[in-house]
Amino acid sequence: MHDPVGRPVSQVFPYAHDGLVALLAQAAGSPGPQYAVCLPESGTSPGSMAHVRVLALGHGMSAVMWDAVDRSPVLGRVLERLERVASFEDDLVTGRSRWSGQAYPIFGLGRSEEPVPLRRLTTWLHPGDADALRELLAALTEQHEGAQALVRVIRADGGVRHVRIAAEPVLTNGTLSSLAGVYQDVSAQHRTEVALSASFDRLNAVQAQAVLRNRVVLQLQQTIVPEAPVLETASGLEIAARYRPAAEEYRVGGDWYDVQSLPDGRVLVTVGDIAGHGIAAATCMVALRGALHGFGFTGRPPGKLMEWLNEVALHTAGQPTATVLCALYDPAVRTLRWTSAGHPPPLLVRGGRARLLETNPNVLLGALRGASYEETVTRLLPGDTLLLYTDGLVERRRVGLDESLAGLRRAAERLGPGTPDEQADQLMAVLSGDTDDDTSLVVVRVA
Repeated sequence: MHDPVGRPVSQVFPYAHDGLVALLAQAAGSPGPQYAVCLPESGTSPGSMAHVRVLALGHGMSAVMWDAVDRSPVLGRVLERLERVASFEDDLVTGRSRWSGQAYPIFGLGRSEEPVPLRRLTTWLHPGDADALRELLAALTEQHEGAQALVRVIRADGGVRHVRIAAEPVLTNGTLSSLAGVYQDVSAQHRTEVALSASFDRLNAVQAQAVLRNRVVLQLQQTIVPEAPVLETASGLEIAARYRPAAEEYRVGGDWYDVQSLPDGRVLVTVGDIAGHGIAAATCMVALRGALHGFGFTGRPPGKLMEWLNEVALHTAGQPTATVLCALYDPAVRTLRWTSAGHPPPLLVRGGRARLLETNPNVLLGALRGASYEETVTRLLPGDTLLLYTDGLVERRRVGLDESLAGLRRAAERLGPGTPDEQADQLMAVLSGDTDDDTSLVVVRVA
């Protein structure tokens, strides 16, 4: 036969073509491997294959592995044609491992170096992935079932590769004799714009990217803006904050809140909303929130802080725009000095009545170089409750903003006499926009 690489399966394996096509179709629609004891069923054709296993690799590709009476090099040669995919086989009798050529660069080894058997791979992995490898080996050697795992390989040169391992046990007369499978370097799929690490459990080929994305953004959300944080008691204030993630496809957006007790006893409270969703918006949120938190320790008034933060936005990659409400509370005189960069107005609840605190509009951050931000001073009384929020709490597609804010006022006036934490939970339960936006809410009560 001429070189079989690249030729149709029907020509290379005419006696097994129908069975292989059926297994490939099953693998494409199933998260797990498909296998057959022997193809063709009679097992009498020359070079018949036994223990055939088909693993879906994603992107329309599949790997076919088998033990044959006449061992053919076709499988290894085909796998080497696939980008970043390598085959391996561990002989449990001799303790030796065989790799196809593509495996060596994945692990940063030269072709003359000894392949590493699967059971000794722990020393090459990130410590957080040791359990994933142990589970894979247990499925193969104890349960005699095929399995796969996603791990981080730490190479000798310091490089980290994200590698999917898909393997099957090979039984000889009912006894486990070897392990066969593939290594797939999927590092390119795991590059993100936010430098957060993720720990990996067993993933299948269909779920891997979705699960990783959710883990990354959830770590970001929980680290920067916890959904229900435990806040220290600030000077003369009781404060609660809440964060609600955006729609499922985004899972995180650009909203944030921050409560900062300053050395002189004053308290800086801010809420902000970066335009857009996803990893890019989250990256800009981290930059602006961190910058404002640092600026806050200067003790300068909110208007000056917004001027500085506007310059940060103009010089941040991607040139984000954002709305921010920045408020500085002085417990000595119970005054709130605040400014809004295009943000929805704060809501003041006093004596069971709610009203919006209006001010002259200021331009949003990142829109105009050299912008200035006018401040407003509001005197607060004991028992006053102040709500700072982002538009995801109230904004609705078919309802005007005035009507949405009126709904917020009514909900605030119906709040019971509970703690700020209880009131924050009540508001998040009864108020929800329909624009698939994330939401931040800070409830501040004057003690």
